[in-house]
Amino acid sequence: MDDSRKVVLLCGGPSAEYVVSLTSARSVSHNLDRHRYRLRVACIEDDGSWIFPDEVWTSETPPSRVEKLFDLLDMPELCPVGYLTRRTPAEGLARLQQWAPDLVIPMIHGAYGEDGRLQGLLDFMGVPYIGSSVLASALAMDKRRTKDFLAAHGVKTPRHMVITRSGSPSQREDQFAAAGHLLGWPLVIKPNRGGSSLFSGIANSPDDVRKMVTRALEADTEVLIEQHIRGREVTCAVLDLAESFGGRIVCPPTEIRPLKGQFFDFDSKYRPGAAAEVTPPDMPESTINRIQAMAEKAHDLLGCRGMSRTDMFVGEDDQPIYLETNTIPGMTPTSLLPQGAAALGVSMTALLTGLLEGVFERIVEPRSRRE
Repeated sequence: MDDSRKVVLLCGGPSAEYVVSLTSARSVSHNLDRHRYRLRVACIEDDGSWIFPDEVWTSETPPSRVEKLFDLLDMPELCPVGYLTRRTPAEGLARLQQWAPDLVIPMIHGAYGEDGRLQGLLDFMGVPYIGSSVLASALAMDKRRTKDFLAAHGVKTPRHMVITRSGSPSQREDQFAAAGHLLGWPLVIKPNRGGSSLFSGIANSPDDVRKMVTRALEADTEVLIEQHIRGREVTCAVLDLAESFGGRIVCPPTEIRPLKGQFFDFDSKYRPGAAAEVTPPDMPESTINRIQAMAEKAHDLLGCRGMSRTDMFVGEDDQPIYLETNTIPGMTPTSLLPQGAAALGVSMTALLTGLLEGVFERIVEPRSRRE
């Protein structure tokens, strides 16, 4: 009898990051230790329906079968009869409960997967999962409130303002005109609860602000306008692995240098070769220590669990300035968290195993002892 742990990988989701989620999930499925874990995959579509493969993968499952699933998720209309099953949300949750997984890997980026809603659902069902809790997920997803919260604890953040969808057109026009005077030019425009730099850009005039905010308001009810920081962009991951895999690890930071465009946009993040990423960066050790300290402080203050990746700029004074924290960072072949772990000699398989076993060690096993 197979006594490996039962793991469900959730991917997809109704946000604009659906394709990124599939790419992350594909990488996770390829690198998961199949001798230790029995894997199932469920994909949530933008209409809320759930798609399942009609088989359980084992250590003997050919890689071609795994790859086929993600190809079909990209184009489910080409699905052979009997290979994938589409269910309503209620049926999908019932199937998940029927599977009785030992653990869920949420690999849904953005809205519904990274903002606490999925975590709350899993908590309600009593299903353990890797990653942050409801509160930490919801707070970190809200860039404006995260910045306000961390600034109150001494973390340096850019000056910013918010334009909301509920404001009147005349109010928004006044804000478009005032933004540059309040924060200085150029300005960074981004959805307050978005990810992957979608609907984001750099504005150099009130007309740019008007166009970019109007577009970003299609993706979110609040749009963040930030002071543009001149400096070097970096990111730093914090991992809470099982003790046997190293426990708390603060990875070396990675410097991000877009090779095209003005900033680290969606194309730069996910197209191989579109950005130069250096781990660790050529910076003084004292600066690297400050970057790591800020990443760990944000992780702990927000209450993150398992993993987080914090983005920053390092100004001309070598001081890091906080931008945002991701609680479900990308796990694609070009993603930054796996790069930080790899710089310490931690492979993707060891990273995933350490994250999963950390949940069993800190949450599942203590719970079973109490019961």
